[in-house]
Amino acid sequence: MGVIYIAVILAGSLLRMPDINIYISHTDKLVHFLMYFALVGWFIQLYHHSGSRSLILLGAIVLGLLIEFLQGMTSYRTFDLVDVMANSSGAICAFLLARTSFDSILGHIDGRLYHIINQ
Repeated sequence: MGVIYIAVILAGSLLRMPDINIYISHTDKLVHFLMYFALVGWFIQLYHHSGSRSLILLGAIVLGLLIEFLQGMTSYRTFDLVDVMANSSGAICAFLLARTSFDSILGHIDGRLYHIINQ
C-alpha cells in the first residue's frame, strides 16, 4: 500500500492535470501537508526503530524536494518553495506524532477490520 501511495504522489505531482476552475486560497498547501503527513504516518507505523523512522522522515522530505525540482523542469508545472515547506511540515508532524498513540492506529484499524470480517 505504501509503494502505491508513493506512486500516486509521483503521478499526481508530475503528470499534466486538467485545469480545475475552483480556487480556494492555499487549499493546495493543505493537500501537500496532508499527503506527506499520511505518507510518513503510514511508514512510521510499519517501522518502530528510531533510526528507521528518521530515514523515513528524511526520505519524505527529499522526495518532496525532488518532486518540486522535477516540476520546475516541466513546461506545465513550477517549483514552489512553499509546497516544499508544506510537504516537510506534514512529514515532520507525522514523525512527531509517532511518539504518541498515533503510532498504533494502523494496528487498531487492522484488528477491528479482522473482527468485522471474521464475525
